[in-house]
Amino acid sequence: MKRLRTFGIALIVLLAGLTTLPYLIDVPKGADADPTTLLATAAAPGARLITADGVQSVVAEAGDPRDPALLLIHGFGGSTYGYRTVMAPLAARGWHVIAIDLPGFGLSEKSWGRDYSHKAQATFALAVLDQMNVDRAVLLGHSMGGNVISWMLALAPERVAGLAYIDAAVVQPKSGVSSSPSFASVLLDVPPVRRIARIAIRSAFSRETFAELLSSAFAVKSVVNRYGLVDGYAASSLLQDWDLALLGIVRDGAKNVLPDSVANLSAAAGTPPTLILWGRDDSWVPLTSGEVLRGDLPEAAWVVLPGIGHVPFEEGVPAFIDAVGGWLDTLR
Repeated sequence: MKRLRTFGIALIVLLAGLTTLPYLIDVPKGADADPTTLLATAAAPGARLITADGVQSVVAEAGDPRDPALLLIHGFGGSTYGYRTVMAPLAARGWHVIAIDLPGFGLSEKSWGRDYSHKAQATFALAVLDQMNVDRAVLLGHSMGGNVISWMLALAPERVAGLAYIDAAVVQPKSGVSSSPSFASVLLDVPPVRRIARIAIRSAFSRETFAELLSSAFAVKSVVNRYGLVDGYAASSLLQDWDLALLGIVRDGAKNVLPDSVANLSAAAGTPPTLILWGRDDSWVPLTSGEVLRGDLPEAAWVVLPGIGHVPFEEGVPAFIDAVGGWLDTLR
């Protein structure tokens, strides 16, 4: 009995220490920048702040609003900044081109309490279209954005005029990814654990480590330095609570499995025109993933860009504009 009591006291002391220690360590301070001061350098030309679905974010436009709409959805770690060089050329082909920062990314408002699932991101994108009085749009999704536009197709098929999957990371029910909460998401809901994670992220993050990560997405690594991309893509880390948003995105990852296969979602929507475009040398979402998606959507146009990695609109701008623009021309 005495040993049991001693063990109980030791356990209480240990738990008290584990829950108290994180609060004895300061979370490294960030810049907590005002997003309006970064619009000129970390967003597409003409970007402005917008509030939709209860969150402040960024929207950029190119072209005539009377033209058919093309909505560009970025991938993980992306923003309107990534589309800065392709919006005007695509608009010149007769499209009202719209790019947005999804909640938790780019210069959008960031917090722990926001739902960052792809379904919630799709709902936000639809709310932006509502604000801009856009009834239907062609949806282009890069990487993670491919899953977001698939959720938009599931939620509002009548608003989808076409789909363009660019090196897309689509999470289908058949993928084997579990939709149950992960152990990480359960842990992150414990405040002391979340605080430790914040300290670790902020302590480990640097411009150099981010540059190394970003360059791994390109077939030609020097592109990152050649075009000075690091600061534009890393600007999100200058905003308040960027690390909490990142943890929230991790927490909500298990919710991202689509409600049905893309083949069934497309068929239910009347098989909208679809493009699948891939960089042949993509090491993040390899070409084999594109071939699987192509098998699910056999009527889709299929384009592979040689010598290009995961981000074709940065690494192969002319080829990207020719391929996407040529496909868009067939929809006019």
